[in-house]
Amino acid sequence: MEALVVGQGKSGRSAYDYLYKHNYNVKFADEKILNLSKEDFEKQDKDRLFEGLSFIVTSPGVSLDLPFLVEAKKRKIKIVGELELGARNLKGDIIAVTGTNGKTTTVSIINYLLKNQERRVFLGGNIGVPVTSFCDNLSDGDIAVLECSSYQLESVKDFHAHIACILNFSVDHLARHKTLKKYIWCKNRITRNQTENDYLLINYDNSLLMKNIPKTKAKIFYFSTKSQVDGCYLSRGCIYFKDNKTHEKLLSLKNLKLVGEHNISNVLASVLAVYLQTRRKDILQDVVNFNSVEHRIEYVKTINGVAFYNDSKATNIDSTVVATKSFKCEINLILGGSDKGYDFDELFKNLPKNVKNIAIFGETKHKIAFSAKKFGFDSYQIYNTLKESVLSLFRVAHKNSIVLLSPACASFDYFSNFEERGNVFKKIVGEIALDENLHLENSKKS
Repeated sequence: MEALVVGQGKSGRSAYDYLYKHNYNVKFADEKILNLSKEDFEKQDKDRLFEGLSFIVTSPGVSLDLPFLVEAKKRKIKIVGELELGARNLKGDIIAVTGTNGKTTTVSIINYLLKNQERRVFLGGNIGVPVTSFCDNLSDGDIAVLECSSYQLESVKDFHAHIACILNFSVDHLARHKTLKKYIWCKNRITRNQTENDYLLINYDNSLLMKNIPKTKAKIFYFSTKSQVDGCYLSRGCIYFKDNKTHEKLLSLKNLKLVGEHNISNVLASVLAVYLQTRRKDILQDVVNFNSVEHRIEYVKTINGVAFYNDSKATNIDSTVVATKSFKCEINLILGGSDKGYDFDELFKNLPKNVKNIAIFGETKHKIAFSAKKFGFDSYQIYNTLKESVLSLFRVAHKNSIVLLSPACASFDYFSNFEERGNVFKKIVGEIALDENLHLENSKKS
């Protein structure tokens, strides 16, 4: 059987290896063909391009609107995403998490709580571990914890999660999905094949999500930091579980290491998912020992009383606002990156007053500056590089303040992904730590 893989990133290469291992005649799509405009594609010998092709596997970053894939649909050639391909062929239960923000932290907490059980747990999906790289290793009784992006869910057909969780909705990825309605539609496909024996977990505190709860056969439970709900809720520093049969305290969040109210919401979602999966209270208290995930409000180092935090994963406005509201001290903020198709008015409408200085770089720097001016925020400077941005903020930062990389943009203008951007930021901070002249400049400011 002949298969074609579209996209040669991590997911695409994993899908290729998986298909080859399972005796498919597999090849990668020709990048030149994929990049053709609609007009130029129409000039191609399409019968030759699709001759003998049984199905196509797409990487998450590949738009289904490519002329090549549109033509494949017309020819009724099956198109599946890498997530779908792997999930179709794994045994055990799937716990799947989607939402605009908090996905990686939530799946990481779930994995952390489940890892000491007798059942094996596999963590993957949009977190950077393709499902096809480990799906053959699961047995009945194992658990796959999967982070699912809108790009991955857009093409699912048979994907079936025993527990599906939607964390929140806010405006994102409009460059790909064009409208907020389409973006939400993609996210809601996480519950597409759930049955009455499955669970759908919903954030009761997110108004946009509550207005767009998908139709589902699954049992719906909620999580909330503000209201008593059927599911998990927060009261006086403790998490409680309530349904039509029970109402009980699960654990105290005293000494929780994670920063910010948004992370309390992620903890509630994680605890609810793990409790519904296991019905065990004894493993839940470990959540207080969970540290932040790399590149998500990650503490890096303190120099001359200035603390540096790496929040490179903040690739949209909402996640940057959430990050800034996690701190009460003076914030020196780094913004900018590749353009995702929105303006930055909502960012400056919602930034807390303790954001004192902003350094802007990257493809979106002028759009961000325009919104800053529009809303009367004058304490910003535009720079050409991330390094210039970090150095400038360190020079003006006061003792007991922070320098926060929380870009509100994707990273693809200068970096291959948000991980590379975060690692470069940490490298720059390390260089600052060794530069005594910079320390002196910082200490001489007024």
